[in-house]
Parts: sequence; C-alpha cells; structure tokens
Amino acid sequence: MSNVASTSVPVKSRRRARVRNGAADMISSRSRDGSLARRASAFLLDLYAMSRTHSFDRFQQATLSRLRVELPFCSAYWGMLRAPSEGPLTLHSTFVDELPGEFVREWETVKHKDELAARVIARPGVASSIRTVDMNHNEFMAMGERFGIGSATSIAVVAPVPRLLTFLSLYRPFDELPFDHDDRCLQEIIMPHVAAAWHANRMHHFEGVRAGTDGSRKGFAVADRYGVLHVSDAAFSALMRSEWPSWSGHELPAALRSSIAGGCDYEGDQLTVLLRRQGDLILLQVRRRSALDRLSPREAEIVGWYREGLSYKQIAMRLGCSPYTIRHHLREIYGKLGVCNKIALIRLAGDARMQ
Repeated sequence: MSNVASTSVPVKSRRRARVRNGAADMISSRSRDGSLARRASAFLLDLYAMSRTHSFDRFQQATLSRLRVELPFCSAYWGMLRAPSEGPLTLHSTFVDELPGEFVREWETVKHKDELAARVIARPGVASSIRTVDMNHNEFMAMGERFGIGSATSIAVVAPVPRLLTFLSLYRPFDELPFDHDDRCLQEIIMPHVAAAWHANRMHHFEGVRAGTDGSRKGFAVADRYGVLHVSDAAFSALMRSEWPSWSGHELPAALRSSIAGGCDYEGDQLTVLLRRQGDLILLQVRRRSALDRLSPREAEIVGWYREGLSYKQIAMRLGCSPYTIRHHLREIYGKLGVCNKIALIRLAGDARMQ
C-alpha cells in the first residue's frame, strides 16, 4: 500500500493539472476565435467596398476571389433558390466559379438526392460539410470525380428577396484536406453579410441604370426568370396597378412571366414593358402606352426628325426617299394620332417623350 501511495498523484496536483489544461484549452479556443474574427473582419470590409465599386456582372467573381484568401477552395456554386415545403427545389439564380456550365444542369437532375443541400436548407444560417466519398448516392461520387470535388462545405441563409434562400457551396479536390470546424464557423459569420452585400450591389446597379434614363414617368424593377421581384421602385408598382389593379407585388403577373419566358417585350392595354436580360436576371422598364405606340418604326422615326425641327426635304435626305413620300407618311401619321397639323403633332410627340 505504501508503494502505491507513493506513486499516486496527489488530489490537489491533479486538480491543478486539470485547471492548467482547461486554461490552455480556453486560451487556444480564444486564440482560434480571435483568428476567425480577424479573418472575417478583413473580408467583410472588402466585401462591402466591392458591393459599391464592382459592376453587377463582376461582383460575385470578385467576392469569391477575395474569400479564397481567408477560406481556400478550388471551386464554388452560389445562387438563390426556393425550397417549398412540398415539391422540388427551384433555382432562381446561379453562378459557378471554376466549374463548367453543365455542373448546374447535372446537379438539377440529382438535387432531390443531395443530402448536403437538405441539411443546410433545413437549418438556415448553419454551415455543413461533407466528403464526397461519404455521400450515400453514387451519382454524387461520379459528379465529384468528374468535377474534381473531394469535399464540400455549404450554407444557406434567408435572402433579402421574399421566400428565397441565398446559398454558397465551396469545394476542395480529393488531394486536399476536407473543410473543418473553423471553415464552417467562418462561413457562418460571413454568409449573412455576403447575401446582404450581393443585394446591395444589385440595388446600386439598379439605381445607376435608372439614373441613366430620360424621363421620370417610368418604373424599373429587377426580376428572375420565374418572375420573382428582387428590386423595384415606387413608380413601377403604381404603373403595374394601372394594368393589373389587383396586383400585390413580389411576383409578376402571368402575362409578364410569359413575356420573360418568351424573351420578348410586353405590350398591354395601358403599359409597355421593356425586358433586358442581365446575366440570369431581367431588368424591366415600364411606361404608359402613348398614341405614338400605334406608329410603325419608320413613322416613329419620321416623327422624331420632325420633332427635332427638320423639314420635309431634310427628312427625305436622311431617309433616302423623296419629299412626297414623307408627305404621304405624315398624312398617315396624322390619321393614326388624330391630329391635323404640325403643332399638334409636335406637342403630342413631346408629351409622349416625357413618359
């Protein structure tokens, strides 16, 4: 017994050792947290600056290039989706970095089996990671080999756009270490800011486009291919209700969604809506229809020159025809617009130009 007692560690010594070990663990944890905070802070300062200085079509690439400095990865998948309680996930915006276009198309065919996506959608704001070899479906092993993905970390957060989630998945190849706890913590810290800065970047671009147009009687909005509104102004909402009185926002009316699907502008009873694609989003410019919308392209061109003060002969020279042809066009124009002289035509054209 005496030998055993002499070789045992006193209780107080064991307690002091536990305290020292616990303190060391706490210091290590604080050091790790401090490092994460510094990395996140450095990234976020640059992120918000880029949201103001980078164009709409370059912001995501610039953001991912900067993120690589703090959180190394080889490729990425970033976008917005809708996750209904019933039915499949719907992609509303997608951007891939260092991946071919077919990656998204192939993922669409197996998304219902993506256990990583299911995890992050079930817990918004919480990052999750996985190795490709640990996934339960052979399709993802095949995708990993085809696209060089050995491990992934992913997160989804509630987007500024109603009923959508913003997601970001980062990938590493098979010969690199998989994502760890610190990687997930950093992703959780920065992701709400990434979603907010992306939205701010679209708003900045939107304001620039709106400011660069003439006329204050137009409305502007940005929507995705499913007709979900991402950004709009007050004039847009007011004008939309002149065509669709019961329209309440968030999603475009069916007629406009059909125009987006068909890639054509919309001509309604009250409104003209011009559609311009911006990456995988659509810029909409809305104005009230005017009498000039009834003119042919050639007639509208003649009215434009006439409004600028050109004579019959000058217009004829511009268009490569005779003055008699211009006179004939003007008679047709008078009839369509219900005016009978040059002064009334110029006044009508001026009012329409302001719309």
